[in-house]
Amino acid sequence: MIHQRSHPQQRYDKEVHEAWRPRVPHKRYRPTKRLFFILVLLIVSLGAYWHSATNKTPAAQPTRTHKTLRDQPAYETLHNCQVRVCNPSQQCITWTAQPNKTLFDATDLAPEHVYRDVASVHVQQGCDVSLQVQDENSGLTDDPHWVRLAPDTETDCIKMLCRNTIAIKIQGGLNVIGAQLKELLDNDQQQQRELVFPWIRSSLDDEKVTLVTQFTVNRLPVFANVIDAWKGPIAIALYLTEPSDIDTLNSFLEDQNNRIDRYDRVSMVIVKPETRANGVRVAYPINHLRNLAILAASTPFIFVMDADFAPSPSLYASIHALLPESSFSASRTAIVVPCFAVREDSTTLPESMDDMAAWVKQGRAYLTDPGAGHGPTLGKEMALTWAHLHGDAQLPATYEVCYESQWEPYYVVPREAPLYDVRFKNQGGDKQSHALHLNAEGYRFLVMRHEFIVHKDHPKMVWPGQGFPEAQKDASKWNYFAGFMQEIDDIYGKLARWPRACSALAIGWHEQRRSTLGMAVAAV
Repeated sequence: MIHQRSHPQQRYDKEVHEAWRPRVPHKRYRPTKRLFFILVLLIVSLGAYWHSATNKTPAAQPTRTHKTLRDQPAYETLHNCQVRVCNPSQQCITWTAQPNKTLFDATDLAPEHVYRDVASVHVQQGCDVSLQVQDENSGLTDDPHWVRLAPDTETDCIKMLCRNTIAIKIQGGLNVIGAQLKELLDNDQQQQRELVFPWIRSSLDDEKVTLVTQFTVNRLPVFANVIDAWKGPIAIALYLTEPSDIDTLNSFLEDQNNRIDRYDRVSMVIVKPETRANGVRVAYPINHLRNLAILAASTPFIFVMDADFAPSPSLYASIHALLPESSFSASRTAIVVPCFAVREDSTTLPESMDDMAAWVKQGRAYLTDPGAGHGPTLGKEMALTWAHLHGDAQLPATYEVCYESQWEPYYVVPREAPLYDVRFKNQGGDKQSHALHLNAEGYRFLVMRHEFIVHKDHPKMVWPGQGFPEAQKDASKWNYFAGFMQEIDDIYGKLARWPRACSALAIGWHEQRRSTLGMAVAAV
């Protein structure tokens, strides 16, 4: 029998010495070095298992890698069109089209050894390039002339008599892309394969977050409201569903009433979809477009939002102020923005959370999809009700919630976060799958208490396949329940659907309002 601890009034050093010592010494009871080693090994093994099960990355690591899904495309870095100029010795320089510099003269060409000594020029699609050439057989006082080069070609300047180039004009932009794409489609060239034309603006040093979205050409006029409300950079993937959409886009860009100057903060990726031989178009590649728009963003963080929403007027400033204080890129945190809807006949939108609370009370606004889709955000319970009871000044800017199955929030995440699963098309599982992937990666979810996004109610859009419920019953399509969730289990283990990084202080940490199997059994 093991002797009990000594009386607490005895000397401390004696207490410590005698507390765990057997009364009757015997070799079978004396702890051995082997036993001690086994205990240490067991503790280390259990710690390693727990770390693997929770899959948490130490916050001290500034850069992270994450596990990738299957059957995803290998995306290349997006950049503006480029022009490669070489001299006869194959010394080459590549210039990228940029909005604030279009003319490259002797001061640019001479240091690169291509001034009056150009052998070849390769022009990528999306660039409008002209060479200023002086006749080699004439005196230097003769006026030079401009030679325009065809896009997506390489020009031999030895044969084309453009070796004596003294300046190069490189123009890019949405107008150039629109004109070239129009010519391609009119000439029936390359219509079957997907074409991607990026126009990327550089972010400023103090810009932290880019609003990321995707939509079709018919949404351009309405999206102007988003540009006016969001004061920071924006990245758009614009999808051309019909051949005539390129005419609509060009007309929009040429119309001065549309104030194209507001697009100075916008990076855009224009996507002409693949067309099948029988003329049938592919399903709307919603997550592929989101990924392209993410790749067009140049800030450390991104806010992925659907185009029918409008951000609250102070949302960009609030996010921008929140990011530097929180080191989100190291701690795997997603900042969730509550989303609301107002009645279709509304002529204005709420501008603050106080306005939103009043609109909800009056029945003019409501939480978007308060059940499975956005109920776990607790926008009504926390952002509205608590603010009304306690006043905004007494509440922190965010509150933490736990991940729940089928949740599809809109959030701010680091740009290096996992991309969206491109196997989801049209509607159904496209955002739910991403939220589950973040949870499996160990992301926390903090909800902004004072900000929101809002859209006008409208009749439900009927997607091909009838949306989420029907899409999950179609065995021929990538399925959220049978396909994606099983793949997450295979990659991360069976606990991937449980809140993996949720703290004990988070709302809902002690009870899941819906089964982790993914079926909604309760709603707020």
